[in-house]
Amino acid sequence: MKILFIASGYLPYTFSENLCNAKLVYALQEAGWHVDVISKKDNGPTYSTEWQEPWLPLKEHTYEVSYFVGGKLSRLYDLLRSSIMMGGFPVDGIRWARRAYQKAMSLHKSNHYDVVITRSPSDVPHIVGYKFAKKTGIKWIANWNDPASTIWPEPYTHHFSKKAYRLRDRYNKLCLRHATINTFPSSWLLMHFQDNYSLLKDKRNVVIPHIAMPDGLYDQTSVLPKDDKLYLCHSGNLSSERNPELMFKAIRELIEEGYTSVKFDIMGHINDYTQQLIEKYALNGYVSFIGGFSYLDALRKMQSYHVFVLLEAKMEKGIFFPSKFTDYAQLNRPILAISPKEGFAKEMLSCYGGGIAVDNEDYRSIKSGLLKLYQSWEQKKLFEEYNTNKLYQNFSAQRVVELYKTLLS
Repeated sequence: MKILFIASGYLPYTFSENLCNAKLVYALQEAGWHVDVISKKDNGPTYSTEWQEPWLPLKEHTYEVSYFVGGKLSRLYDLLRSSIMMGGFPVDGIRWARRAYQKAMSLHKSNHYDVVITRSPSDVPHIVGYKFAKKTGIKWIANWNDPASTIWPEPYTHHFSKKAYRLRDRYNKLCLRHATINTFPSSWLLMHFQDNYSLLKDKRNVVIPHIAMPDGLYDQTSVLPKDDKLYLCHSGNLSSERNPELMFKAIRELIEEGYTSVKFDIMGHINDYTQQLIEKYALNGYVSFIGGFSYLDALRKMQSYHVFVLLEAKMEKGIFFPSKFTDYAQLNRPILAISPKEGFAKEMLSCYGGGIAVDNEDYRSIKSGLLKLYQSWEQKKLFEEYNTNKLYQNFSAQRVVELYKTLLS
């Protein structure tokens, strides 16, 4: 099986979506498939920009498409030319899409791929997949890790003008309709797409979760946390959408009630809003920013904590599958999901155990969850009562590869 994998986010730029793609490619290659990747430079925040172990085996099959930015007039000309060639979509990224398509056609002449897979973090790779599949006739799997640009829920909604919305809506409908198969990391995200694009109800849609780290890619030696406090960690920055105020309020009340042996670290970069909340609730010494780490260093650091915190934005339904959820489950630490009352995290923890899901709009619910974990830690039953092994089996590399084997056969 020969696969052409097109993703706008990939290695060596180590950010969450890019790492999801890298783990999948690594696992598919380990399973014996030939996978070539067309990617682009990631100009956003990343933890690394150089190829490093354990990802070096992927480098020779990676084709990073780049081009000269140019002056204002040359950019405009290139934008119009690329838009016309790619179907009339003058959107951000279309200049890369044209060149990615040309690279795809060049590689296909030599390798004769069996399937093309297009992936996030943006919708742009899908238009490459559409044109490539239409030209070559090979099967095309379009994977949507996040909502399409037109259907992000509040508080993440993109507020496009009517003209920009119609353009992107036409673009997304074209890709969703013509993909051989559309894949989604969770049933909740699939339902969100179906609610907004009824055409999907007549399409083949498959749920394939984010993949965990394949065996052997990181040091799995367990490092037990110290026992003097209950150590909690949130991996990743807390943006304005993921407001930690209710959690801080819950921690403050627990401290005042005598549950003082607690430490909450935020593995990310400090921001003024969160720092002001720490001071508002007098949590200096209890809540700290510890800075950012490279992915593998973060996994090692996270083993020194008792509980991992997942803090989500306030939404009607929890449609997102945060990639950190697989890391949390793989490291086998209890998860405190501060999430919408209905959604992915609540469903997974209810079905498979491994933690507690609490209502992210009710600080009493958050306080109750924290108290349960604190008391379980005091009784030295925390890892026994909230073991994540069963949860992790949903995301293991072996299971995800088997799902792709079934899909591609």
